[in-house]
Amino acid sequence: MSGDLIIMGSGGHAKVVLEAVLASSPDRRVTVLDDDPIAAERSLLGVKVSGTRDWLSENAPDAPVALGIGENAARLDLLDWLVAQGRAIETVIHPSAIVGATVEIGDGAFLAAGSIAIADATIGRGAILNTGCSVDHDCVIGDGVHLGPGVRLCGNVRVGTRSLIGVGSAIRPRVTIGSNVVVGAGSAVVADIPDGSVVAGCPARRL
Repeated sequence: MSGDLIIMGSGGHAKVVLEAVLASSPDRRVTVLDDDPIAAERSLLGVKVSGTRDWLSENAPDAPVALGIGENAARLDLLDWLVAQGRAIETVIHPSAIVGATVEIGDGAFLAAGSIAIADATIGRGAILNTGCSVDHDCVIGDGVHLGPGVRLCGNVRVGTRSLIGVGSAIRPRVTIGSNVVVGAGSAVVADIPDGSVVAGCPARRL
């Protein structure tokens, strides 16, 4: 992608998003915004925070916005607000990610370095595939989902809206994980998980 870009958020996830953008387009002009007043003192990879979302009302009306917020519900809320404002949303894919030709990716998703999505997988709006995770054939990843670093999803897995799959977890084929679920780091999920559950372990059990 070329042209100006705005990243909303200035924490660790925003830094990873910015790095992915610059890996693809080193000369791209990026503006970082954050609604936290303390964020005005921050700098991400040499890019200073320029203001809050109010900055958008008077600046760069044609620049797309990438989502730099790690928390699932807040990221989806921001995405919906931006769409209501008529802002274009950018999907950021690190150049080292592997994405199959038949994969569908929703607006505002982020595919980090070394992530893999293949063979009719569907990635929802505002979803995060973090560093080195893999999504196999026919998986459906809901809006606002976060797959942590090193997560492994076998084929035909479904993950509901706003769920978090912790670092290094593995999900066996044809498992359905509900919405607003938290799967603890290093878990092995071998059975369906209902909405709103918190699970962990090998095999994963409700806490």
